[in-house]
Amino acid sequence: MVRPLCVTCSALFLFATIALAQFTPALLQNNSYWSDGKAEFNIYGAQISRYGVPRACEVLHILVREPFDPKQLVKPEGPPRSDAIPVLKLNQILHVPTGLYVYQQMHSNFWRVDNAQLVKFSLTSNDSCGNTFKEARRNGEQFNYEYRTYWDGMADGKENVTLPAKGCFYDELPWLVRTIDFSKPAGEFEVQLAGTTIGSKKDTFVFQPAKISFKSTERTIDVVVRHGGGTDKFVLDRDGPHLLREWAAADGSHLKMKRNLKVDYWNYNKPGDRERALNNPMLRQPD
Repeated sequence: MVRPLCVTCSALFLFATIALAQFTPALLQNNSYWSDGKAEFNIYGAQISRYGVPRACEVLHILVREPFDPKQLVKPEGPPRSDAIPVLKLNQILHVPTGLYVYQQMHSNFWRVDNAQLVKFSLTSNDSCGNTFKEARRNGEQFNYEYRTYWDGMADGKENVTLPAKGCFYDELPWLVRTIDFSKPAGEFEVQLAGTTIGSKKDTFVFQPAKISFKSTERTIDVVVRHGGGTDKFVLDRDGPHLLREWAAADGSHLKMKRNLKVDYWNYNKPGDRERALNNPMLRQPD
């Protein structure tokens, strides 16, 4: 049976829309936005799920561009070095009360600016029961993963995690969804997604197919990520830099932006500096 030409053209257009809707390094490489010596400091009112129950708290997402020592994979000290590479760092900082005690966790991602590759991630976690540290460093198409936890049978260890084609980690999503190619009003594509590392136990990385779709409205872009653990929904600003305004996660957690600053936050470390920064209209980005 011969399909009508209009149907065939529509199918080709849909395929083209889907194929083009991938991640782009444009925002990562936007020097006018990231080279001002300041960080994006995003404060979210949150409900973070622990033990299956959402817990009211505040979550910080801090994004900043900084130089990186390609051998040590840390920020170099002292004067600028010719061998340093620029990276974008995302710190996700969670302070989650759970009854009588509290979870305190920070997950850090580091993406190279030149090729947008994730080169390292790390996690520190304490939950009033013990301390956990995890780190993974890129080595070609693998990550060298190391862990130290307080759990029996997983006290410490190392292993290699192979990154599949279109592979990414769940904890990259708050940034990656902002880097989708939004040149079309809507689109859909697939990735291979591994689960979150924000937890106190050793991780078992299993990459599974996940479908990412987006649709633009007059003021926002709604991004939906359907994966093996459920569905995550993100609400971004329609215009660049596509700030993450809201995130409803599959586990029942929910983040909604309370305040967004562009600030050299490391210089705000004195008593009263939080209030001073929050009350300074020059540090606020447009709502």
